Amino acid sequence: MKKTVSLLLFISIVIGCQSSKETQPEVIFKKYDETTALKKQQNHKKSRMQFKLFQSKYLDMNAIFKPFETDLEYFSEANYTALKPLILEQDIPTLQKSIKEGELTYEKLTLFYLYRIRKFESDSTKSLNSIISLNPNVLKEARARDKNKKVNAEFTIFGMPILLKDNINTKDMPTTAGALVLADNTAIKDAFIVERLRKKGALILGKVNLSEWAYYFCVGCPLGYSAIGGQTLNPYSRGEFETGGSSAGSGVAVAANFAVAAVGTETSGSIT
Repeated sequence: MKKTVSLLLFISIVIGCQSSKETQPEVIFKKYDETTALKKQQNHKKSRMQFKLFQSKYLDMNAIFKPFETDLEYFSEANYTALKPLILEQDIPTLQKSIKEGELTYEKLTLFYLYRIRKFESDSTKSLNSIISLNPNVLKEARARDKNKKVNAEFTIFGMPILLKDNINTKDMPTTAGALVLADNTAIKDAFIVERLRKKGALILGKVNLSEWAYYFCVGCPLGYSAIGGQTLNPYSRGEFETGGSSAGSGVAVAANFAVAAVGTETSGSIT
């Protein structure tokens, strides 16, 4: 009798897990027809805002999100909504305080940003084309931070998901500068700033779009355009306002709350 009850309990748990898993709809990134939007864009008063394309012809966002499929199946819109007040527009001390008090974890913080990026980037009316790649190990690293929390992390970047402009070397993700010729360019070591970030316990969430080659080889080109990432768009008005450059992806990602912070580089006024 006990064996029968145990078996039934096990079956009900498995079915329950499967049911909750099925309630999360599969998210698939699809290319959309941008013909009408581009035609409208040609009426913009600024010539470099008269884009020739929006979407990247190179990136496959389905492949970029593949490592997170299982984890995101169990992270629902309800989870996302519940965490928004704790995370959106909050500074590092506030986030660390929420983690210290048990309202938040580094894993949940990272999942929130992954979910939010996917939520926007899979919607053709909201996509910003700011993400080039994501660190496939970032959730594993976030869980490690939760197991080994720093006692005095309040004013530090320990466990904070950070995005990098994609001309900053990382040993675990390609560094493309937005150029197709560097699509598979993987460095053997991290850039100095990345070494310092990791040493302080920061989580490298991924790489962001930029003006290709940091805008060195093109005069009058759209700001924030690269062959790898497509056209970075301004979250405050996707086709109306420019993003600035060359650190367009860094600025857009922070403005859109895709990470706690992002690193850019100075070329011709992009930081200032």
